[in-house]
Amino acid sequence: MPAVVQAEEAPAAPSHAPGGARQLIGAGWQDPDLTRLSLEELSMVEVTSVSMRPEALADAAAAIYVISADDIRRSGATSLPEVLRLAPNLSVQRVNAVDYAISARGFNGFETSNKLLVLIDGRSLYSTLHSGVFWDAHDVMLQDVERIEVISGPGGALYGSNAMNGVINIITRTPHETRGTLLSAGAGDDDAAFALRHGGDLGGAGAWRAWLTGHERGASRTRTGEDANDDAGGLRAGARADWAIGANRLTLQGDVFDNEVAIDADVLGVDTGVRGGHVLGRWNRPLAGGDLQVQAYYDVLERSGPQMLDEAKTWDLSVQHAFARGRHRFVLGAGHREVESRILTSSAAVFLDPADRTLTLTNVFAQDQIALGHGLTLTLGAKLEDNSFSGEEFLPNARLAWQRPGGDLVWAAVSRASRTPNRVERDLTFPGFLVGADFRSETATAWELGYRANPLPRMSFSINAFYNVYDDLRTVSITPVTVLPLTLTNNGEATTRGVEAWGSYDVSPAWRLSAGVSTLTKDYDATPTPEDTSGLRSIGDDPDFQILLRSQHDLTDAVELDVRLRAVDDLKVVDGYVEADVRLGWRLTDRLELSLTGQNLIGDRRVETGDPVRGRAFGRSVFAALQARF
Repeated sequence: MPAVVQAEEAPAAPSHAPGGARQLIGAGWQDPDLTRLSLEELSMVEVTSVSMRPEALADAAAAIYVISADDIRRSGATSLPEVLRLAPNLSVQRVNAVDYAISARGFNGFETSNKLLVLIDGRSLYSTLHSGVFWDAHDVMLQDVERIEVISGPGGALYGSNAMNGVINIITRTPHETRGTLLSAGAGDDDAAFALRHGGDLGGAGAWRAWLTGHERGASRTRTGEDANDDAGGLRAGARADWAIGANRLTLQGDVFDNEVAIDADVLGVDTGVRGGHVLGRWNRPLAGGDLQVQAYYDVLERSGPQMLDEAKTWDLSVQHAFARGRHRFVLGAGHREVESRILTSSAAVFLDPADRTLTLTNVFAQDQIALGHGLTLTLGAKLEDNSFSGEEFLPNARLAWQRPGGDLVWAAVSRASRTPNRVERDLTFPGFLVGADFRSETATAWELGYRANPLPRMSFSINAFYNVYDDLRTVSITPVTVLPLTLTNNGEATTRGVEAWGSYDVSPAWRLSAGVSTLTKDYDATPTPEDTSGLRSIGDDPDFQILLRSQHDLTDAVELDVRLRAVDDLKVVDGYVEADVRLGWRLTDRLELSLTGQNLIGDRRVETGDPVRGRAFGRSVFAALQARF
């Protein structure tokens, strides 16, 4: 993780490392996650998601929470969605063995968590089928993740139409940081997983790594305690190489995966294959006093079962130039994405018409960060997009930040964001009952106010308030006179407001306490009307609050104890819950680590989602893991 302050005895990165010399967490270039940064050093960690250029976390005028590599290691989590539970500004609902509903600032639920953009190394995981993320198809080798930047709040001015309520930016380490061999294996009463990685130098100007991971997810339970027959497993393999040619920095990476999951409707456990892969290339070089980046990727995802086939092939090209002129720091960019989508079903009653579509998304954006003096910074930005379904979208953003002489940051923002239609909303057809319609983009106007501070060297906190107004939300409307067929329309309105706060305190150099809380209030009319017979189900099912508590304690130089508590309020038809996870880790040598993690230790059966069809129960589990570096 980049930082301004260098850890003691940390050797500098090789001069050919992308981004130049960087300081890392830890005492060695190949073991960057074994020493924790102080809270002051964490405030200077560079983040890139807020303004698409490096800036210190303390200067970022947004509600951003950073999950570090050390946080991931000490969580004991075995999947990316479980890691995201560490972010207090996210709502994570586990639906079954592999499916999750994850959202920021409301609208959560398996069918409604469609307003959050997720990126892995600049590659979007957005699905044009339902506007969400298929979490059973997307994962990373967790040991390779450098950090996860979680922004709650609109990101449309930089990231486009589908960053409506937030952005999750997952950034993996460069191959320079992962030389050598790593082997990790673990098993428990529910899950099993392994990871193998090897990396080395690439001539005198680069480095590479290759990896292989596998997992088995045990079946969840029905609400009455029976086996839900939704166990799953899969393999993933990939490689990455970074190298330099003069001033040019190049990255080439890709992976392939093959997973088997189970459709658990009626607890039949029908097997479904989920497979695919991607290849991504990135070129960076200095230009005109700044940095030019060109990125392209090709992504394939296929989901096939006895009754359906879903194929998506995505081509994406983007260009970005960040540079400074006097008091101004500019970021300019453009991009084009093309998705070849094919949806086939065996049912003659419900289908997508047409079965094959090619969707395009083209954008240009500009942002200017202006130093006004006396600690004031004004950021103005906007993105103009054109998509196949709803045409042009204009997404502006304005942010004003004031950094006090002591380092505290006060900021305010107003933004417009939107979510473009997906294939289900435009093409789903049930003759005589439901027909495709001219569904438009959902829109939101968001006001935000935030404060971030390090009042003491051992204390830091952030508090953010928001008020969002949503228009054109998805509704289900009748046809005048005849009632049927129903159509998907944009007659919904809602407002949300809430507060997100988190902070940390170092009791001692070996013991850190952290806490986070988020609240949410939604105002809408859920009364069924001819304009919306669904009662505005598209607003999702969210708790009014959630509280996260965490303790990270180094009992000795070699033994770690991590305790996490979370309390989540009631949903409409699901009781709230309090749960605890505990991890005990032993560093047997500098290269060998053993850990034992207990999850969901308080309740023997817990349901996290109000989905009446997919909602499954989860109970206590234990997972033991051994990790070795060579």
